[in-house]
Amino acid sequence: MRHGEHPNSGWTRIALSLAVITSCLLISFNRGPMREASNMEMATQGTVTPLVNIFAGPLRSVEGFFGSLSDRAQALKENRRLQEELVILRDKQSRYENLAIKVARYEAILGVDTETDVPLKKIAARAVGEIDGPFVRSLLLNVGSKDDVATGNPVMSVEGLVGHVINVGPRSSRVLRLSDLNSRIAVASARSDTTAILAGDNSPDPKLSFINQPENWAEGDSVITSGDDGALPRGLAIGEVIVDEAGEMRVVLSSRRAAIDWVWVSPYKRIAPPLENEAEVAP
Repeated sequence: MRHGEHPNSGWTRIALSLAVITSCLLISFNRGPMREASNMEMATQGTVTPLVNIFAGPLRSVEGFFGSLSDRAQALKENRRLQEELVILRDKQSRYENLAIKVARYEAILGVDTETDVPLKKIAARAVGEIDGPFVRSLLLNVGSKDDVATGNPVMSVEGLVGHVINVGPRSSRVLRLSDLNSRIAVASARSDTTAILAGDNSPDPKLSFINQPENWAEGDSVITSGDDGALPRGLAIGEVIVDEAGEMRVVLSSRRAAIDWVWVSPYKRIAPPLENEAEVAP
């Protein structure tokens, strides 16, 4: 025995050598039956797989059941919220219907549209362009005095104001369009309520003149009749403000958006001044 060597080191070496040899033998012995072990594994898998599939169905059902419970709870919560909103909307609808009935009664009593002062009565007419007439831009209607059409009545299309009646016959009438050189009407900006005169110049877009408070007019403003001249009622849609290349404000007419074929005439009665010889009534 060498000096300093542990007395059990020899046995340790022998045990280590035997372990290595045993491991080598086991590895060499197991190489042969590997195919048999694989066959056994395949047989086991073939037996277990159907069982797994059998039990997987109920497991998926249980998982889906708990998942559906969560979805049902969420759906129930959403349903309650929608029911609350439905109750509120029904209450609002009931209020709106009552208001609509009141407004209809007021309009029937007054005989006018409360938003534009235009009579509720409308006379439908067929409009055709006039070629050989005294005006550049005018229309002929197939209705006249026998249909209660009178001079000065506004003529509307679905899009907006077209013009006003200037001549009336028994069965026909002539309409001066807003773009004609002879057309002058009082208008206002729907945004700022400032006024101006819409003057036709035979171009598609008539210009604004005699503008009151020009700083309160802007491109894109909606233009309506102001009713200041008493010739037309207030609130009729006309068009939208644009600025041309020369810096002048013009109006793109709403009635240009579609072909003018069918129109309606509103039998609006302008404010008549009192007669000079009419007796003055004391209050």
